[in-house]
Amino acid sequence: MISKLAATGILILCDLRAPFPDFHTLDSQKVAALVDRAHLHRYRKPKNANGSRARYFYSYLVRRAESANV
Repeated sequence: MISKLAATGILILCDLRAPFPDFHTLDSQKVAALVDRAHLHRYRKPKNANGSRARYFYSYLVRRAESANV
């Protein structure tokens, strides 16, 4: 599991800051950066996923960054 601080750091490295935009409005460079980070962290999307690995990783990072837990 990625910590709240690490998730925030990854989002900043991908040039994504709060308030977080909808995934479908991101440009291709930001999506490519998310895919690269997902690969580095060996993130795998759920088996029953109805979307891209980048979209699921972005959603995961936003949930972790906005969580109350450290």
